[in-house]
Amino acid sequence: MNLTPRELSIFVSLASSLNFGRTAERFFVTQPTMSKIIRNMEDRLGVRLFERSTRHVTLTAEGRDLLEVASRIVDEYETGLTELAAVARKQSQHLAIAALPSLAATLLPGLVTELRARVPTASINIHDVIHDAAIDLLRMRKVDFALSGVDILHRDLSYIEILREPFVLLSSEQLPIDRQARNWAETELERLPLISMPKGTGTRMHIDMAFMKNGRQFRPILEIKGLSTIGKFVKDGCGVAILPLSAAQLVLEEGMYIVPLYKAPERTIGIITRNEISLSKFASEAVDWLQQNAQLEGEGPSESRACAIASRANEVTASS
Repeated sequence: MNLTPRELSIFVSLASSLNFGRTAERFFVTQPTMSKIIRNMEDRLGVRLFERSTRHVTLTAEGRDLLEVASRIVDEYETGLTELAAVARKQSQHLAIAALPSLAATLLPGLVTELRARVPTASINIHDVIHDAAIDLLRMRKVDFALSGVDILHRDLSYIEILREPFVLLSSEQLPIDRQARNWAETELERLPLISMPKGTGTRMHIDMAFMKNGRQFRPILEIKGLSTIGKFVKDGCGVAILPLSAAQLVLEEGMYIVPLYKAPERTIGIITRNEISLSKFASEAVDWLQQNAQLEGEGPSESRACAIASRANEVTASS
């Protein structure tokens, strides 16, 4: 028996979709070619894998028995390729980073500029994704490290804190509120038409916990996952967003402004790595740069920094 990894992948995929046309598209072959591949596999195995009619495709009993083994082989093969790529990347000048979109846009351009200046031929991939997706990419060895909020400690991961950022309000001239900095007070915030990210995101978890500590429940009028979409809703006067400072800066446009909040909760931003594998020299240089240079702007206590940054950001936006 001599089945290739590609043939096993085709079998597993077809067993999942039970659709020859869809599987053929996924593997970039025609439907007749897909049918021929399956027939050849059945001939070599000496069993029928699928029952086919003009309307339906089903797995045979023999196909179901083989599916578990084939799935395991495919998973192990793909895992092996990923590990092989990780080892190769460790010896090369290739870097892959997963980061929250707001952090990817505000912290990583400077890093990439620095690395490209040192090594013009370097290959750098940035995955701007939510926290859970970043951790998944890290565990699958698809990235060297992740840049995200440090919310939950995991035994298989290590964290290096690089900064803390406060939460602020983002509003617009279409739904104006007092632009002066104010204290974080749940009772006052509840009076605003607040827009927030949905439950399950790190941003929302921080807000929910802050409200719960004071015996209140956070109830936004709108829940939106996409940061750019939140910005558009705020700009059109649909509500006031409560966001981490870097996220508010990212979507700030003309006609919008940031309101700092004294004593607001903060989120910790960290570099997250896997415990079981060391970083390449190139990735280590990237981590060192972030530790030394990653900051939103300014110095001093976070609330003072937020006021200074918000003031500068609002001035720039107003004059643009």
